[in-house]
Amino acid sequence: MSRIAALTAAFGVLAQSVTASYIANKASVSETALPQTVVSHDVAGNVTLRAHLVVDGIDVDGQLDEPTYRDIEPAADFIQQEPNEGVEATERTEAWILYDADNLYVSARLWDSAPEKMVANELRRDNRNIVQNESFAVVLDTFHDRRNGFLFQTNALGALRDGLITDERNANFDWNTVWDVQTSSFENGWTLEMVIPFKSLRFREKGDQVWGINLHRFVRWKNEHSFVNPVPASYGLEGLYRVSSAGTLVDLYLQSGSRTLELKPYGISSVATDRTMTPIVSNDFDAEGGFDVKYNLTKGLTADFTYNTDFAQVEADDEQVNLTRFNLVFPEKREFFLEGQGLFEFGGPERLLWGRPSSAPSVFFSRKIGLDSGHVLPL
Repeated sequence: MSRIAALTAAFGVLAQSVTASYIANKASVSETALPQTVVSHDVAGNVTLRAHLVVDGIDVDGQLDEPTYRDIEPAADFIQQEPNEGVEATERTEAWILYDADNLYVSARLWDSAPEKMVANELRRDNRNIVQNESFAVVLDTFHDRRNGFLFQTNALGALRDGLITDERNANFDWNTVWDVQTSSFENGWTLEMVIPFKSLRFREKGDQVWGINLHRFVRWKNEHSFVNPVPASYGLEGLYRVSSAGTLVDLYLQSGSRTLELKPYGISSVATDRTMTPIVSNDFDAEGGFDVKYNLTKGLTADFTYNTDFAQVEADDEQVNLTRFNLVFPEKREFFLEGQGLFEFGGPERLLWGRPSSAPSVFFSRKIGLDSGHVLPL
C-alpha cells in the first residue's frame, strides 16, 4: 500500500511539473507573440504611458527599423486640441518611449494623407518658425510637480528646439542642452528618433521614476494641434506649456541619479599691431584662459562656478533699431545665468509660444551683470 502511495505521489509531482512547465512555456510564447501594452487610460481620459527598456540601445537614424518597434505597441490615440477639441486626430501618429542605462528615446511615425502638402523649411536651432512647420514635441515633467518641465521639439527636417517650462507658462528657449534627433520620410509621412541623455535632465534619485509626459503633433497644412493626453482648446498656443494637462510616464527604472559634473575650459589668444601708438605696437601676443563648472549638488540644487569667463561663443543679440526713449531689453543667452532663471519670473507668461513679448514684469534682469554705467567689469 505504501508503494502505491509513493507511486501516486511521484506521479502527482511529475504532473505538476509538466503542468507548470507548460504554463510557463505558454506564457513565454504569449509574451513573444503579443505586443506589449504601453498605454492605459483612467476614467477621466488621462493617459499613462509605459517606458520600455532596450538592452542594445537604439541606432538613432530616424528609420525606425529596429525589431523593438514591431514588438511594442505604440501610443497612437492622439486627441485634437484645435480645430475640433476632443475629437480624434485626423492623421495617425504612433509614438514609443524607450530607454537604456544612459538615454531616453522618443520615437514617432507620423502618417500624413497628403505628404506633398507638408511644410518643412526651417533648420536653425531654437528658431520660432519650427513650430510653424510639421512638428512634433515632447514635454517631460521629471519631478512630477505638474508645474515645470523640459520641452524638446523638432520638425520634419530634424531641427532642434529645446526649452525650460516654468510655472506652466514661461518658456525659456535660450536654454540649450545636449540631445539629438534624426528624421526620415516615407511614402505616407515622416519618422523621427530623439535621444535625450539622462545627464541632460534633472530628476529625483535613482530607482523607479514617475514623470509627467505629453506628446504634441502639429499638422501645419491643416492647422491641427493634437496631444496624446488631451489639452483644452481654451489654453490656445500655451497648451504645450500646460504641464498639469500632461499624462503619466511609468516603468522607468534608472540605475543612476541625475548628478552630473560639467567642465568647459576655454583658451583665447590674440596678436595686435598698432603703428599709430608711441612706441609702436608690433605683433603683440596675448593669451588667456578660463573655465566654467556645473555640478548638481542635489536633485534640486545646482552649483555653477566660473573663472575668467568668456562669452565669445554666446549667440549674438538680434539687431534692433530703437527710436524710443526706453532702453532695449535683450534676452539672457549666457549659459552661466540661465540656470534657475525661472525662479525670478512672476506674473503672466514672459514670452508666448510664437516668441511675442508680453508685459509681465521682470524682477531680475541678469544682462546688467558685468556692466557699470555702460562700462564692462570683468567677471
